[in-house]
Amino acid sequence: MTRFSKYRNCLVLVIFIFLLFTMRKKMRNEEMFFMKEIEKKIKTCSETVHIFSAVAQAKLNLSLIEYVVLNVLDGSIYSNYDCCIYGENEQAVHRVNAVLKETYDHGSKYADLIARQYVCSVQQINIKMQNIQLVGKGDFCNCSHNFHPVLYAAVKENKFAICAKIAYNYLNPLHLIEWFEYQKMMTVDTVLMFIQDINQDAYAVLKYYEREGIATLIPYPSKMPGKIDRGFLIHRWHNHQSTHDEQVAVYSCKEILQGFAFVAVVDVDEFIVHGKFLGYTEILTTELLPVYPDAAGFTLNASFFITDWGVSGVEPLLTSKYIRRSSPLYHRYKNIYLPNRTTSMDTHKMWPNKGYRRIELRSHNIILYHYRKCQRSDNKTDICFRFSRNTDTKMLKRLMYQLFWETLKLQFFKKKERSREEGELEIQLQFE
Repeated sequence: MTRFSKYRNCLVLVIFIFLLFTMRKKMRNEEMFFMKEIEKKIKTCSETVHIFSAVAQAKLNLSLIEYVVLNVLDGSIYSNYDCCIYGENEQAVHRVNAVLKETYDHGSKYADLIARQYVCSVQQINIKMQNIQLVGKGDFCNCSHNFHPVLYAAVKENKFAICAKIAYNYLNPLHLIEWFEYQKMMTVDTVLMFIQDINQDAYAVLKYYEREGIATLIPYPSKMPGKIDRGFLIHRWHNHQSTHDEQVAVYSCKEILQGFAFVAVVDVDEFIVHGKFLGYTEILTTELLPVYPDAAGFTLNASFFITDWGVSGVEPLLTSKYIRRSSPLYHRYKNIYLPNRTTSMDTHKMWPNKGYRRIELRSHNIILYHYRKCQRSDNKTDICFRFSRNTDTKMLKRLMYQLFWETLKLQFFKKKERSREEGELEIQLQFE
Protein backbone atom coordinates (compact mmCIF):
# COMPACT_ATOMS: atom_id res chain seq x y z
CA MET A 1 0.00 0.00 0.00
CA THR A 2 1.41 3.42 -0.99
CA ARG A 3 1.81 6.26 1.43
CA PHE A 4 -0.90 8.15 -0.48
CA SER A 5 -3.30 5.21 -0.07
CA LYS A 6 -2.67 5.12 3.66
CA TYR A 7 -3.33 8.84 3.98
CA ARG A 8 -6.44 8.56 1.83
CA ASN A 9 -7.80 5.69 3.95
CA CYS A 10 -7.07 7.59 7.15
CA LEU A 11 -8.78 10.66 5.76
CA VAL A 12 -11.87 8.66 4.75
CA LEU A 13 -11.99 7.10 8.22
CA VAL A 14 -11.69 10.48 9.93
CA ILE A 15 -14.45 11.94 7.73
CA PHE A 16 -16.72 8.96 8.42
CA ILE A 17 -16.19 9.25 12.19
CA PHE A 18 -16.84 12.98 12.03
CA LEU A 19 -20.07 12.48 10.07
CA LEU A 20 -21.18 9.72 12.40
CA PHE A 21 -20.54 11.86 15.47
CA THR A 22 -22.27 14.85 13.87
CA MET A 23 -25.33 12.88 12.86
CA ARG A 24 -25.60 11.15 16.24
CA LYS A 25 -25.44 14.59 17.88
CA LYS A 26 -28.03 15.91 15.42
CA MET A 27 -30.32 12.96 16.13
CA ARG A 28 -29.90 13.46 19.89
CA ASN A 29 -30.69 17.18 19.54
CA GLU A 30 -33.74 16.29 17.47
CA GLU A 31 -34.86 13.85 20.16
CA MET A 32 -34.33 16.43 22.94
CA PHE A 33 -36.37 18.99 20.98
CA PHE A 34 -39.01 16.30 20.43
CA MET A 35 -39.29 15.78 24.23
CA LYS A 36 -39.21 19.48 25.16
CA GLU A 37 -42.07 20.22 22.79
CA ILE A 38 -44.28 17.55 24.34
CA GLU A 39 -43.44 18.78 27.84
CA LYS A 40 -44.74 22.18 26.79
CA LYS A 41 -47.87 20.70 25.29
CA ILE A 42 -48.94 18.70 28.33
CA LYS A 43 -49.38 21.92 30.29
CA THR A 44 -52.77 23.61 30.30
CA CYS A 45 -54.29 26.77 31.70
CA SER A 46 -54.93 24.83 34.88
CA GLU A 47 -52.03 23.55 36.96
CA THR A 48 -54.03 20.52 38.03
CA VAL A 49 -54.77 18.84 34.68
CA HIS A 50 -52.27 17.77 32.02
CA ILE A 51 -53.29 16.71 28.51
CA PHE A 52 -51.30 13.87 26.93
CA SER A 53 -53.37 13.40 23.77
CA ALA A 54 -56.53 14.70 22.13
CA VAL A 55 -58.13 12.33 19.63
CA ALA A 56 -61.10 12.90 17.32
CA GLN A 57 -63.64 10.18 16.64
CA ALA A 58 -62.65 7.83 13.80
CA LYS A 59 -64.70 8.78 10.74
CA LEU A 60 -63.95 8.53 7.03
CA ASN A 61 -65.96 11.71 6.53
CA LEU A 62 -64.44 14.26 8.90
CA SER A 63 -67.59 16.37 8.84
CA LEU A 64 -69.39 13.55 10.71
CA ILE A 65 -67.05 13.62 13.74
CA GLU A 66 -69.12 14.04 16.90
CA TYR A 67 -66.52 14.27 19.67
CA VAL A 68 -62.89 14.62 20.71
CA VAL A 69 -61.50 12.63 23.65
CA LEU A 70 -58.82 14.14 25.91
CA ASN A 71 -56.53 11.72 27.74
CA VAL A 72 -55.16 13.42 30.83
CA LEU A 73 -53.53 13.21 34.24
CA ASP A 74 -55.88 15.10 36.51
CA GLY A 75 -55.25 16.36 40.03
CA SER A 76 -58.54 18.22 40.39
CA ILE A 77 -61.30 17.31 42.83
CA TYR A 78 -64.39 18.41 40.92
CA SER A 79 -63.30 17.89 37.28
CA ASN A 80 -65.04 21.06 36.15
CA TYR A 81 -63.58 22.17 32.79
CA ASP A 82 -64.43 23.51 29.38
CA CYS A 83 -62.83 22.60 26.06
CA CYS A 84 -61.51 25.39 23.85
CA ILE A 85 -61.17 24.13 20.28
CA TYR A 86 -59.19 26.10 17.70
CA GLY A 87 -59.13 26.10 13.93
CA GLU A 88 -56.29 27.26 11.72
CA ASN A 89 -54.10 30.05 13.13
CA GLU A 90 -55.93 29.79 16.48
CA GLN A 91 -58.48 32.31 15.21
CA ALA A 92 -61.75 30.40 15.22
CA VAL A 93 -62.65 29.24 18.73
CA HIS A 94 -65.37 26.83 19.83
CA ARG A 95 -66.03 26.48 23.57
CA VAL A 96 -67.96 23.54 25.01
CA ASN A 97 -68.35 21.74 28.33
CA ALA A 98 -65.79 18.98 29.00
CA VAL A 99 -67.72 15.88 30.09
CA LEU A 100 -65.92 13.32 32.27
CA LYS A 101 -65.95 10.05 30.35
CA GLU A 102 -63.84 7.73 32.49
CA THR A 103 -61.67 7.69 35.60
CA TYR A 104 -59.07 4.98 36.13
CA ASP A 105 -59.86 3.72 39.62
CA HIS A 106 -56.84 1.48 40.26
CA GLY A 107 -55.00 3.00 43.24
CA SER A 108 -56.64 6.36 42.56
CA LYS A 109 -56.97 7.10 46.31
CA TYR A 110 -53.18 7.18 46.58
CA ALA A 111 -52.24 8.91 43.29
CA ASP A 112 -51.79 12.68 43.07
CA LEU A 113 -52.65 12.77 39.36
CA ILE A 114 -55.34 10.40 38.15
CA ALA A 115 -55.67 9.05 34.61
CA ARG A 116 -58.93 10.31 33.16
CA GLN A 117 -60.73 10.86 29.87
CA TYR A 118 -62.82 13.91 29.00
CA VAL A 119 -65.15 14.20 26.01
CA CYS A 120 -65.71 17.41 24.06
CA SER A 121 -68.74 17.45 21.77
CA VAL A 122 -68.03 18.96 18.35
CA GLN A 123 -71.32 18.27 16.57
CA GLN A 124 -72.04 21.99 16.27
CA ILE A 125 -68.58 22.94 15.08
CA ASN A 126 -67.94 24.05 11.51
CA ILE A 127 -64.16 24.50 11.54
CA LYS A 128 -61.27 22.11 10.84
CA MET A 129 -59.98 21.35 14.34
CA GLN A 130 -56.27 21.98 14.85
CA ASN A 131 -55.66 22.45 18.58
CA ILE A 132 -57.44 22.16 21.89
CA GLN A 133 -57.17 23.35 25.50
CA LEU A 134 -58.82 22.51 28.81
CA VAL A 135 -59.70 25.60 30.83
CA GLY A 136 -61.45 26.20 34.10
CA LYS A 137 -65.00 27.52 34.06
CA GLY A 138 -63.72 30.94 35.10
CA ASP A 139 -60.83 31.05 32.62
CA PHE A 140 -60.77 32.59 29.17
CA CYS A 141 -59.83 30.63 26.09
CA ASN A 142 -56.33 31.61 24.93
CA CYS A 143 -55.32 31.86 28.58
CA SER A 144 -51.92 30.51 27.52
CA HIS A 145 -50.07 29.59 24.35
CA ASN A 146 -49.92 25.89 25.26
CA PHE A 147 -52.23 24.26 22.73
CA HIS A 148 -52.49 20.53 22.22
CA PRO A 149 -52.88 19.22 18.65
CA VAL A 150 -55.99 17.25 17.75
CA LEU A 151 -55.17 13.82 16.29
CA TYR A 152 -57.55 12.23 13.81
CA ALA A 153 -58.03 8.49 14.37
CA ALA A 154 -57.72 6.48 11.16
CA VAL A 155 -60.39 4.05 9.96
CA LYS A 156 -58.70 0.75 9.03
CA GLU A 157 -61.27 -2.01 8.73
CA ASN A 158 -59.92 -5.58 8.97
CA LYS A 159 -56.49 -4.30 10.08
CA PHE A 160 -54.51 -5.32 13.18
CA ALA A 161 -52.67 -2.82 15.41
CA ILE A 162 -50.41 -3.14 18.44
CA CYS A 163 -50.25 -0.75 21.37
CA ALA A 164 -46.68 -1.12 22.64
CA LYS A 165 -47.23 1.51 25.36
CA ILE A 166 -44.07 3.34 26.44
CA ALA A 167 -40.49 2.76 25.25
CA TYR A 168 -37.97 4.02 27.81
CA ASN A 169 -34.38 3.68 29.02
CA TYR A 170 -32.25 1.14 27.07
CA LEU A 171 -33.67 -1.09 24.34
CA ASN A 172 -31.48 -3.61 22.52
CA PRO A 173 -31.60 -2.42 18.87
CA LEU A 174 -31.07 -5.92 17.44
CA HIS A 175 -33.92 -7.33 19.53
CA LEU A 176 -36.07 -4.37 18.51
CA ILE A 177 -35.49 -5.14 14.82
CA GLU A 178 -36.30 -8.79 15.48
CA TRP A 179 -39.56 -7.82 17.20
CA PHE A 180 -40.69 -5.49 14.40
CA GLU A 181 -39.82 -7.99 11.69
CA TYR A 182 -41.87 -10.62 13.53
CA GLN A 183 -44.86 -8.26 13.70
CA LYS A 184 -44.57 -7.68 9.95
CA MET A 185 -44.58 -11.45 9.40
CA MET A 186 -47.74 -11.63 11.50
CA THR A 187 -49.44 -9.04 9.21
CA VAL A 188 -49.54 -6.20 11.76
CA ASP A 189 -50.46 -2.92 10.08
CA THR A 190 -49.50 -0.41 12.79
CA VAL A 191 -47.47 -0.35 16.02
CA LEU A 192 -48.23 2.65 18.23
CA MET A 193 -45.50 3.52 20.72
CA PHE A 194 -44.79 6.38 23.10
CA ILE A 195 -41.12 7.37 23.41
CA GLN A 196 -39.41 8.51 26.59
CA ASP A 197 -35.61 8.90 26.81
CA ILE A 198 -34.32 5.84 24.97
CA ASN A 199 -30.81 5.07 23.69
CA GLN A 200 -29.86 6.53 20.32
CA ASP A 201 -29.40 3.18 18.56
CA ALA A 202 -32.90 2.09 19.54
CA TYR A 203 -34.28 5.50 18.54
CA ALA A 204 -32.69 5.09 15.10
CA VAL A 205 -34.38 1.70 14.72
CA LEU A 206 -37.77 3.15 15.67
CA LYS A 207 -37.35 6.06 13.25
CA TYR A 208 -36.56 3.57 10.49
CA TYR A 209 -39.78 1.67 11.08
CA GLU A 210 -41.64 4.97 11.31
CA ARG A 211 -40.36 5.86 7.85
CA GLU A 212 -41.29 2.39 6.65
CA GLY A 213 -44.86 3.06 7.78
CA ILE A 214 -45.46 0.40 10.43
CA ALA A 215 -44.48 2.44 13.52
CA THR A 216 -46.33 5.47 14.85
CA LEU A 217 -44.18 7.27 17.43
CA ILE A 218 -45.52 9.79 19.92
CA PRO A 219 -43.23 11.59 22.41
CA TYR A 220 -43.75 11.09 26.14
CA PRO A 221 -42.39 13.70 28.57
CA SER A 222 -39.02 13.01 30.16
CA LYS A 223 -40.22 14.60 33.38
CA MET A 224 -43.71 13.60 34.34
CA PRO A 225 -45.96 16.34 35.73
CA GLY A 226 -46.64 16.67 39.43
CA LYS A 227 -44.50 16.76 42.56
CA ILE A 228 -43.51 13.10 42.66
CA ASP A 229 -40.14 12.29 41.05
CA ARG A 230 -40.72 9.01 39.25
CA GLY A 231 -40.19 6.95 36.12
CA PHE A 232 -40.86 3.54 34.61
CA LEU A 233 -37.69 1.76 35.73
CA ILE A 234 -38.17 -0.52 38.75
CA HIS A 235 -36.13 1.67 41.11
CA ARG A 236 -38.09 4.79 40.04
CA TRP A 237 -41.53 3.21 39.84
CA HIS A 238 -44.06 4.79 42.17
CA ASN A 239 -46.55 2.10 43.23
CA HIS A 240 -49.66 4.14 42.54
CA GLN A 241 -48.76 7.19 40.47
CA SER A 242 -46.72 5.33 37.85
CA THR A 243 -49.67 3.04 37.17
CA HIS A 244 -51.71 6.10 36.19
CA ASP A 245 -48.81 7.47 34.13
CA GLU A 246 -48.87 4.24 32.13
CA GLN A 247 -52.65 4.18 31.88
CA VAL A 248 -52.68 7.55 30.09
CA ALA A 249 -50.66 5.89 27.31
CA VAL A 250 -53.15 3.00 27.19
CA TYR A 251 -56.06 5.46 27.04
CA SER A 252 -54.31 7.24 24.16
CA CYS A 253 -53.83 3.92 22.34
CA LYS A 254 -57.48 3.09 22.84
CA GLU A 255 -58.58 6.31 21.14
CA ILE A 256 -55.94 6.54 18.40
CA LEU A 257 -56.49 2.90 17.36
CA GLN A 258 -60.29 2.94 17.66
CA GLY A 259 -60.74 2.59 13.90
CA PHE A 260 -58.89 -0.75 13.66
CA ALA A 261 -60.61 -4.14 13.65
CA PHE A 262 -58.25 -5.68 16.23
CA VAL A 263 -55.75 -4.31 18.76
CA ALA A 264 -53.29 -6.05 21.09
CA VAL A 265 -51.61 -4.40 24.07
CA VAL A 266 -48.14 -5.98 24.24
CA ASP A 267 -44.59 -4.86 24.98
CA VAL A 268 -41.50 -5.20 22.78
CA ASP A 269 -40.30 -8.24 24.75
CA GLU A 270 -43.55 -10.11 24.06
CA PHE A 271 -44.52 -12.19 21.02
CA ILE A 272 -47.97 -13.57 20.24
CA VAL A 273 -47.30 -17.09 18.92
CA HIS A 274 -49.68 -19.43 17.12
CA GLY A 275 -48.91 -23.14 16.79
CA LYS A 276 -48.81 -22.84 12.99
CA PHE A 277 -47.56 -19.22 12.91
CA LEU A 278 -50.70 -17.91 11.28
CA GLY A 279 -51.02 -14.15 10.91
CA TYR A 280 -52.95 -12.46 13.70
CA THR A 281 -55.91 -11.38 11.58
CA GLU A 282 -56.22 -14.86 10.08
CA ILE A 283 -56.23 -16.42 13.57
CA LEU A 284 -59.08 -14.19 14.65
CA THR A 285 -61.23 -14.40 11.53
CA THR A 286 -60.81 -18.13 10.78
CA GLU A 287 -60.34 -19.74 14.20
CA LEU A 288 -61.52 -17.61 17.10
CA LEU A 289 -64.45 -15.45 16.03
CA PRO A 290 -66.34 -18.31 14.31
CA VAL A 291 -66.27 -20.16 17.65
CA TYR A 292 -66.86 -17.08 19.82
CA PRO A 293 -69.03 -14.71 17.72
CA ASP A 294 -69.90 -12.57 20.79
CA ALA A 295 -66.28 -12.00 21.81
CA ALA A 296 -65.09 -8.49 22.64
CA GLY A 297 -61.55 -9.78 23.07
CA PHE A 298 -59.33 -12.70 23.92
CA THR A 299 -57.06 -13.10 26.93
CA LEU A 300 -53.80 -14.94 26.22
CA ASN A 301 -51.95 -17.07 28.73
CA ALA A 302 -48.25 -16.23 29.02
CA SER A 303 -45.19 -18.46 28.85
CA PHE A 304 -42.12 -16.85 30.39
CA PHE A 305 -38.64 -17.23 28.91
CA ILE A 306 -36.61 -16.09 31.92
CA THR A 307 -33.22 -14.77 30.83
CA ASP A 308 -31.83 -15.28 34.35
CA TRP A 309 -32.03 -19.03 33.66
CA GLY A 310 -29.14 -18.58 31.26
CA VAL A 311 -28.66 -19.04 27.52
CA SER A 312 -30.25 -22.28 26.35
CA GLY A 313 -30.24 -21.80 22.56
CA VAL A 314 -28.02 -20.06 20.03
CA GLU A 315 -27.09 -16.45 19.29
CA PRO A 316 -27.90 -13.81 18.19
CA LEU A 317 -31.69 -13.43 18.26
CA LEU A 318 -33.68 -13.15 21.46
CA THR A 319 -36.08 -15.86 20.30
CA SER A 320 -33.24 -18.24 19.39
CA LYS A 321 -31.05 -17.52 22.39
CA TYR A 322 -33.60 -18.46 25.06
CA ILE A 323 -35.61 -21.64 24.44
CA ARG A 324 -36.56 -22.64 27.99
CA ARG A 325 -39.94 -21.40 29.12
CA SER A 326 -42.56 -21.83 31.77
CA SER A 327 -45.82 -23.63 31.10
CA PRO A 328 -48.59 -21.27 29.89
CA LEU A 329 -49.79 -19.35 32.94
CA TYR A 330 -52.73 -17.12 33.75
CA HIS A 331 -50.22 -14.58 35.07
CA ARG A 332 -49.45 -11.15 33.63
CA TYR A 333 -51.64 -12.12 30.70
CA LYS A 334 -52.39 -9.79 27.78
CA ASN A 335 -55.38 -9.23 25.51
CA ILE A 336 -56.36 -8.88 21.89
CA TYR A 337 -59.53 -6.82 21.74
CA LEU A 338 -62.05 -5.55 19.19
CA PRO A 339 -62.35 -1.75 19.63
CA ASN A 340 -65.96 -1.54 18.49
CA ARG A 341 -66.97 -4.12 21.13
CA THR A 342 -64.90 -2.84 24.04
CA THR A 343 -65.67 -0.15 26.60
CA SER A 344 -62.19 0.21 28.10
CA MET A 345 -58.95 -1.57 28.96
CA ASP A 346 -55.70 -1.28 30.83
CA THR A 347 -52.43 -3.20 30.41
CA HIS A 348 -53.86 -6.53 31.58
CA LYS A 349 -57.64 -6.18 31.62
CA MET A 350 -60.46 -5.25 29.29
CA TRP A 351 -64.12 -4.38 29.80
CA PRO A 352 -66.58 -5.46 27.05
CA ASN A 353 -69.56 -3.52 25.78
CA LYS A 354 -72.96 -4.81 26.81
CA GLY A 355 -73.81 -7.97 24.89
CA TYR A 356 -70.18 -9.05 24.42
CA ARG A 357 -67.70 -10.94 26.59
CA ARG A 358 -64.01 -11.48 27.23
CA ILE A 359 -62.82 -14.96 26.25
CA GLU A 360 -59.99 -16.53 28.28
CA LEU A 361 -57.97 -18.78 25.96
CA ARG A 362 -56.78 -21.28 28.55
CA SER A 363 -56.23 -24.22 26.15
CA HIS A 364 -55.97 -22.68 22.66
CA ASN A 365 -52.71 -22.93 20.71
CA ILE A 366 -52.09 -19.16 20.72
CA ILE A 367 -49.83 -18.06 23.58
CA LEU A 368 -47.96 -14.94 24.63
CA TYR A 369 -44.18 -15.57 24.74
CA HIS A 370 -42.64 -13.14 27.24
CA TYR A 371 -38.82 -12.79 27.34
CA ARG A 372 -37.71 -11.07 30.53
CA LYS A 373 -35.55 -11.07 33.62
CA CYS A 374 -36.86 -11.82 37.06
CA GLN A 375 -37.97 -8.50 38.49
CA ARG A 376 -35.85 -9.18 41.54
CA SER A 377 -33.10 -11.44 40.21
CA ASP A 378 -31.14 -11.15 43.47
CA ASN A 379 -34.11 -12.58 45.38
CA LYS A 380 -34.22 -16.34 44.84
CA THR A 381 -37.75 -16.45 46.27
CA ASP A 382 -39.11 -14.46 43.33
CA ILE A 383 -42.01 -16.28 41.68
CA CYS A 384 -40.16 -16.57 38.37
CA PHE A 385 -37.61 -18.91 39.94
CA ARG A 386 -40.44 -21.31 40.74
CA PHE A 387 -41.71 -21.52 37.16
CA SER A 388 -41.47 -24.88 35.44
CA ARG A 389 -38.78 -25.06 32.76
CA ASN A 390 -39.72 -26.60 29.42
CA THR A 391 -37.65 -26.65 26.25
CA ASP A 392 -39.45 -24.99 23.35
CA THR A 393 -37.65 -24.81 19.98
CA LYS A 394 -40.67 -23.63 18.00
CA MET A 395 -39.35 -20.13 17.33
CA LEU A 396 -35.80 -21.43 16.83
CA LYS A 397 -36.73 -24.04 14.21
CA ARG A 398 -39.49 -22.25 12.34
CA LEU A 399 -38.45 -18.62 12.39
CA MET A 400 -34.79 -18.18 13.29
CA TYR A 401 -33.39 -18.18 9.77
CA GLN A 402 -36.12 -16.00 8.32
CA LEU A 403 -35.89 -13.49 11.16
CA PHE A 404 -32.10 -13.68 11.18
CA TRP A 405 -31.73 -12.83 7.50
CA GLU A 406 -34.33 -10.09 7.69
CA THR A 407 -32.43 -8.64 10.62
CA LEU A 408 -29.10 -8.83 8.79
CA LYS A 409 -30.54 -6.81 5.91
CA LEU A 410 -30.79 -3.83 8.21
CA GLN A 411 -27.52 -2.03 8.90
CA PHE A 412 -27.00 0.55 11.62
CA PHE A 413 -25.94 4.11 11.05
CA LYS A 414 -25.50 4.03 7.30
CA LYS A 415 -25.25 7.38 5.60
CA LYS A 416 -27.81 8.11 2.94
CA GLU A 417 -27.90 11.21 0.88
CA ARG A 418 -31.18 12.95 1.28
CA SER A 419 -32.96 14.57 -1.61
CA ARG A 420 -31.35 17.64 -3.13
CA GLU A 421 -34.14 19.76 -1.73
CA GLU A 422 -33.08 18.87 1.82
CA GLY A 423 -29.37 18.93 1.05
CA GLU A 424 -28.15 17.12 4.15
CA LEU A 425 -27.23 13.69 5.47
CA GLU A 426 -29.16 11.59 7.91
CA ILE A 427 -28.36 8.41 9.77
CA GLN A 428 -30.90 5.76 9.07
CA LEU A 429 -31.41 2.06 8.75
CA GLN A 430 -31.79 0.90 5.20
CA PHE A 431 -31.84 -2.22 3.11
CA GLU A 432 -28.63 -2.95 1.28
